[in-house]
Amino acid sequence: MEQALILGKISHRVPKDIINKFRKIRGVSEANLIFGPYDFYATIQTETKERMGDIAFQIRSIEGVLDSLTCYVVSFSDIRPEATGSGIE
Repeated sequence: MEQALILGKISHRVPKDIINKFRKIRGVSEANLIFGPYDFYATIQTETKERMGDIAFQIRSIEGVLDSLTCYVVSFSDIRPEATGSGIE
């Protein structure tokens, strides 16, 4: 299972129920408004990274979304110590 977190900014002119539009997208497991440099987050769970890209595009295409940042979740079991040079085992 692939996971990602999308952080985004929305126009102050859009209704706050824009979050409900995110929640209706298949693969979005959670979405909420937040305070800080970003206005919302959405948690995505999919079978493939390609599907994540589709979901990120759908979210960015919703009227009122100004900007987004997609952060892929990485499991430590996916990282080889020799690839990072960190020595973590």
